[in-house]
Amino acid sequence: MAKIVGINLAKNGSLAIVQDGKLEFYLEEERVSRVKRDISAKTLASKYIDSSVDVVTICDCFTRYNKRTHRERTEAKNIILKIVRDKGVRFVDYRNRHHECHAANALYNSPFDDAAVLVMDGKGSWFEGYCETESIFDNLTPVFKHYSTFYCEEESKLEGPPHWNDGNLYSNRTSIGQAFRRVSRYCGFDEIEAGKTMGLSAYGRGDINLFNEEYGHSLCSTQLRPDGNTTEYYGPKIPKEDLAFNIQKSAERHALFMVRKASELTNKKNVCVSGGFFLNCVSNYSILKNIDINLYVDPIAYDGGLAIGSALIEYYEHFCDTPRPIRLSTVLA
Repeated sequence: MAKIVGINLAKNGSLAIVQDGKLEFYLEEERVSRVKRDISAKTLASKYIDSSVDVVTICDCFTRYNKRTHRERTEAKNIILKIVRDKGVRFVDYRNRHHECHAANALYNSPFDDAAVLVMDGKGSWFEGYCETESIFDNLTPVFKHYSTFYCEEESKLEGPPHWNDGNLYSNRTSIGQAFRRVSRYCGFDEIEAGKTMGLSAYGRGDINLFNEEYGHSLCSTQLRPDGNTTEYYGPKIPKEDLAFNIQKSAERHALFMVRKASELTNKKNVCVSGGFFLNCVSNYSILKNIDINLYVDPIAYDGGLAIGSALIEYYEHFCDTPRPIRLSTVLA
C-alpha cells in the first residue's frame, strides 16, 4: 500500500492524494482559503498530511522574476516542509520536473498505453539560465524542448539568434502562454484571463502572424518582447479585438505546428496535450479538425494538475511493479 500526497505551489495551489496509483482526492487551495488563485496549499497540507502518508511531492515553477510571488511560494513551502518533518513523512522536490509532471498527468489519465505528449505553457522549470516553455515526450521520455531566456535578460547566456543544441532549441523568444497573457493585459484583462481574449477574438479580424517559422521551429515574433519586469505588445497599434483575433489565430497555427511535430518526432498517432495553453478550446477544436490523430486533452491542463502528475510519477517510479498505468477513468467509474 502506497499513499502519496502531491502538492502544487504554482498557480492554483492544489493537493492530490494517490493511493496505490489511484487518484483518491484532489482539491485546490482557493476552495478552502476563499482566496482566488491561492498558490499556497498550506491549509490543505495541514489537513491531509499525516503519518499514514508515505511520500509528499511538491512541484512549482520558475518565479525569480516576480519577487512577491517567489516570497509567498517560499513561505508556503517552508510551512509545508515543517508539517512534513513533524509527521515524519519523506519529501521529494519536483521543482525541476514541471513539464514532466504536466505530461504524467495527461499520459497516465489518458486512454492510451503508448502516446506522444506535448506540453505548452507560460513557463516551466528553470535550467542554468533558461526556462522550459515547450516540451515533447515519447510517453515520459523527453525528445524535444524549447528553452527560453525571455524573463532573464540580466542573466541571459544567449546573446545571438536562436540555436539548436542536442536536439533542443534555445532562444530569447516568449512562450505561447506568456504571449497570450501579455496580449490579454494589453486588451484590458488580467493576464490570467486569456479565455476572455479567446472570446474577444471572435469580434476581430486581420492577418498578423505573431508566431513565425524560423530556425526549423515556430517562434514568437519580436513584436512581443520584455520591458523590465513586464511584457507588452510592440507591434502595429490596432483595435484590441483585432489584436485578440491575431494572437488567437497565431496561437492556433503554432499549436498545429507543435502537435504535428510531436506526432512526427515520436511516430505516434496518439497525442496527449497539457499545459495551460490547452485550456484554449478553440485551438483544441482546430487540432481535431485539421490533424488525423487520436487526441487527449488533459482536463486539468493548468498548473493545478501538477499535484496529480508529481504523485503519479513518484508512484510509478518507486512503488509500482507493473508498467501499465491505472487509468483515472477506471477509478472514477
